Amino acid sequence: MKTVLENESLDVKLEPSDWRYSAAVLGLVRYFRHYEDLGENIEYEQKNDYIKYKQSDITEERYLKFAESHYKGEFHHVIIERILSDDEISEEQTKLVNEKLTANKIMKEIFGKMKFDGNNKVQILDLINENRSSIIKETFRNKSNMYKNYCNPNLLLGQKHDECCRLNGYYVDAGKKGKSIAYNFNPNTHITNDEDIFDFIPFAFTEGREAFFINDNSSIENLLYSNDMLSFNVSHAIETKSGQKDVRRILFAGIIESTDFIDFDVEVIIKNRDVEYFETLYIRKRAIEILKKVRDYNVFCFSYKVNENYYINIGNEVVNYILNNLLLDKYIEMFLKLDDNSYLKSNFIAYLINQFININMLIKNKKGKGGGTMNKSMYTALKSAEKVADSIETNKLKSYRQKLTSAIVFKDYDRACQILLQLSNFSGVSFEFVYDLYEDFEENKEVAYTFINALRKEQGKVEGDKTNE
Repeated sequence: MKTVLENESLDVKLEPSDWRYSAAVLGLVRYFRHYEDLGENIEYEQKNDYIKYKQSDITEERYLKFAESHYKGEFHHVIIERILSDDEISEEQTKLVNEKLTANKIMKEIFGKMKFDGNNKVQILDLINENRSSIIKETFRNKSNMYKNYCNPNLLLGQKHDECCRLNGYYVDAGKKGKSIAYNFNPNTHITNDEDIFDFIPFAFTEGREAFFINDNSSIENLLYSNDMLSFNVSHAIETKSGQKDVRRILFAGIIESTDFIDFDVEVIIKNRDVEYFETLYIRKRAIEILKKVRDYNVFCFSYKVNENYYINIGNEVVNYILNNLLLDKYIEMFLKLDDNSYLKSNFIAYLINQFININMLIKNKKGKGGGTMNKSMYTALKSAEKVADSIETNKLKSYRQKLTSAIVFKDYDRACQILLQLSNFSGVSFEFVYDLYEDFEENKEVAYTFINALRKEQGKVEGDKTNE
């Protein structure tokens, strides 16, 4: 919430009342820090639940210079200046400069048909300096990974909008839809909530196609710490083969690795560049506790190829299932069905499935289910499967694994129990764990998963075997 304070030196008070104001607080503090680093004396007051500042310290000139610094690698003119600062410029750099001179509308307007020929460096730099504010403003407002990704470009640096909020997903063309968004089609009943300080929201999100903001607003200090740490990790992350950074992976890796990162229920706001609205991800303390207990998160960090046009990001799916308190039966069964000749090696699949099963047990334990008896049954199932694997040939082992998997996938639990009895008789191995399955197969499904997964000649984990990363 924004409050104007009368007769006070610091005349604006901003409180993180919802995620928009929290993000604005973070963006503003980063703005103030930027000018402090430059040696400018900007006075503001930061407390646990609010910040105070002078409205006069926020000017268009300062805002645009801050935007230029924050997104420095994304502005065409900044790239040109960086290249032209070198004494020797290669042909490739010359080509890049000329591409940037006509990269968008404002650059074309300023430079026209001018080309860099190696002799007009000063002229180009002078034009940039003369038109810097216009270049920054027009590029910032219209580039898809800057202001346009978060807000209506036409409202940049405008006053509080009376008709609707400037944020994407909140903005409505009141002239066309004003009546339809109001109660009983009466425009006078429509209440909007817009603030000029929402222009600082883009600076609160991480870089990347999928941008994140952690609404850790239990205190301003926590808000700054959580997001600063996330931004630091993202900026130092290595890009994937696609040239992108897996920010979602970085976010949850941070949760897993640091007990101080988030240790309570928190809201994460997501802005995907391909989506016209903001999305909300609620991370419950219960889910965080499970994430922290995941033994090897890296094993999930790959995309599984279903067909030429469809890949499943296993890491994202695992995290989403944990956050929504859902069991990973779908993926356990999917990987159990894989043939040993799959491009993923058998022992990697076995290890991966074991990690899925461990997560299922963590989720069930959080529900008050599972525990000592269940774990004992799983251990017994594991040892029984190892004995079976040692006593029968590979083809028979594979056949029984496929039959059991099919029975469970189709939820034909009676059939699964019959197959287990047949296998016990065929191998001569006693299956003590089956009594739990007779009692409640669905509830004790992890016992069956553990047994089926262990019906392999090779066991163990293969480090770094993520064939389809």
